Amino acid sequence: MKALVYVGEKQLELQNIPEPEGEFLVRVLGCAICGTDLKTYLHGHPYFKPPTILGHEFYGVVDKAPAGCGYRVGDYVTVAPYGECGVCDECLHGIKESCKNKEYVGDGAFCEKVSVPLSFVSRGVFPIPGPDKAFALVEPLACVLDGVEQMEVAPDDRTLVIGGGPMGTLIAFTLKDRGVDVQVAELNPLRLECLNSWGIPAAPLETYKLKEFSRIFVAVNKKELVELAIHSVHDGGRVHVFAGLPSGTVLNVDAYDLHYRKVAVMGSSGFTLDQFKRAYETVSRNPDHYRRLITHTFPLEQGQEAFEFLKDGRAFKIVVEP
Repeated sequence: MKALVYVGEKQLELQNIPEPEGEFLVRVLGCAICGTDLKTYLHGHPYFKPPTILGHEFYGVVDKAPAGCGYRVGDYVTVAPYGECGVCDECLHGIKESCKNKEYVGDGAFCEKVSVPLSFVSRGVFPIPGPDKAFALVEPLACVLDGVEQMEVAPDDRTLVIGGGPMGTLIAFTLKDRGVDVQVAELNPLRLECLNSWGIPAAPLETYKLKEFSRIFVAVNKKELVELAIHSVHDGGRVHVFAGLPSGTVLNVDAYDLHYRKVAVMGSSGFTLDQFKRAYETVSRNPDHYRRLITHTFPLEQGQEAFEFLKDGRAFKIVVEP
């Protein structure tokens, strides 16, 4: 089968590799490029050593399935890329997204077929009505739900999202749908135009007085923006470090902000299967609402071009189709 293989920084190769083995196979119809994929492509990543196949935000059609598994060949599905074990210390202490014994699908999904462990099918595979790109956004929305729930945003919490990329926009969508006064700080003209047309007030960061916000999400991986948010959020406010920073990054934080102003700082990474299920249900109720984020599609053969296109800020969200 064809696969887009990450072979090193800024290097993707279209290769012919053996089809995956397994009792349950999904033929990939589309896989979105996420921020981690792009970061890995540009700078490498400790979790993804080349050569490997990236991509985990995907949907497809069942290509192989044993009798009695709940699915038949030809069923359209979206798939969680992993799931928690439910019995380790992290799971038992309520941080399932940090589970140390996750069960994963086979390789990444920038390829034609993906193997799903049969033991995971009942927990991590979800039926969809047809080949709809909106369902590539279930996984990132699940990650957003994890962050939003940690922040305990109330309807009267004026909220700012710093960074209007796909994840920042999904945060804004989620909060707006819950009746929260949410605004986005962004510089990219394409993103500003999209956000404002979707009813999300968006403007450059310097437009805002951060002291007016009791909740700030930092969806840009720049430590100086995290530091600014902590120093500037309203007294008693919360700052969420949503975008990942490089390991070893040290934040310069004034203890006064934490001790006297009672600012709380938190972060999140990943999702639980319950959050993935709720994200799936949310997208299912209104796929048109989420499909708007996907502004471009590229064939697998033009995978590297898709990554470069996204790197240059010329797209909002890209789906690669085998």
